[in-house]
Amino acid sequence: MKINFSKKPYLLNLSKKVINSKIKILNKKGWIIQLKNEKNVIGYGEVSPLKSEHLALCENQLDKIPKQINEKIITNEICRLHPCIQSAVNIALGEIRSILKYQNNYDFDDIHKTAILVDSNNILDELNNLKNDKTLVNKEITLKWKVGTLESESEEKILEKILSEINNKVKLRIDANGSWDRNYANRWAEILRDNINLDWLEQPLAEDDLEGLKELEKKIPVALDESIIKYPDLTKEWKGWQIRRPSQEINPLILLKELQEKKGLRIISTSFETGIGMRVLNHFSSIQQTGPTPKVPGLALRNFPKTILFSKNPNDIWKFL
Repeated sequence: MKINFSKKPYLLNLSKKVINSKIKILNKKGWIIQLKNEKNVIGYGEVSPLKSEHLALCENQLDKIPKQINEKIITNEICRLHPCIQSAVNIALGEIRSILKYQNNYDFDDIHKTAILVDSNNILDELNNLKNDKTLVNKEITLKWKVGTLESESEEKILEKILSEINNKVKLRIDANGSWDRNYANRWAEILRDNINLDWLEQPLAEDDLEGLKELEKKIPVALDESIIKYPDLTKEWKGWQIRRPSQEINPLILLKELQEKKGLRIISTSFETGIGMRVLNHFSSIQQTGPTPKVPGLALRNFPKTILFSKNPNDIWKFL
């Protein structure tokens, strides 16, 4: 069957910048792709590379995809392309083939239904605001705290203050983005050992330090993120929490199957996509919620502007671009 291939670039500015130990993210560039078969069935995907240095490669490869291509050929030949392009094509084909059946609405809009993204500069203010929000009384709140953005001593003082003030309704995901060494990671692990507020330490060590990560996981819950992106086979081997980013995976339909088969310790996280990519995140997250280890997803909803790029209707986004 013939497939018509189209693409459109996008540029979005985040409403709140994202700061981690390595970079500041103020905006995001990428492409929306549309696949349409001979029966006019449409599938959408999003090419959303996390690293700006991958944009030129993705653009070059996207330009070389014919406007009309056989479905079997594109299925077989995308393996030569950047992982984000493979992800987008597999997602679009999954929609055409009815492997992905999206709902009209997903219930993640309330602040307590997704993790709130914070860094060391604003976490205390955020906690104070949440404490004064009467609509959140008796609701569990999850904070994804980006550490490694201030001096170590300052962040330890922030941790001490947080632990002395929060109740058991606040959950912490502490994300170092691979910036800690083993000694420092173990220091925090000792402080947080058996702490009821902690969900996990996220990528505390460099992506290549797999031995160190395995040793640390024996003491405290450790979630892998960057390591999984670099070494995809870890999704089969890592027994702890896995931060899964569909737009960065070669074939997110494998993750979909894992979730449908009720495999636990997987959590869905954004790579700052438009509403096209957010559809996938919401769909996968809704399935994860029915699994053996339900956790609120990391969708960073408060970091996105309210524009048509984040519409729940993919056709509206396509027409807008």
